[in-house]
Amino acid sequence: MNTTLLLLYILVWPALSAGILALLCVALWRDWREAKRTGAEMI
Repeated sequence: MNTTLLLLYILVWPALSAGILALLCVALWRDWREAKRTGAEMI
């Protein structure tokens, strides 16, 4: 197998994980901001 293709395949998973983590953090931040604005509790 070509070394470059193998390297790209291996590096895709951390990039996907970082993207999903960023998405979750942004969603949590928006929910926290909305709860603070309305006076609701997060839990």
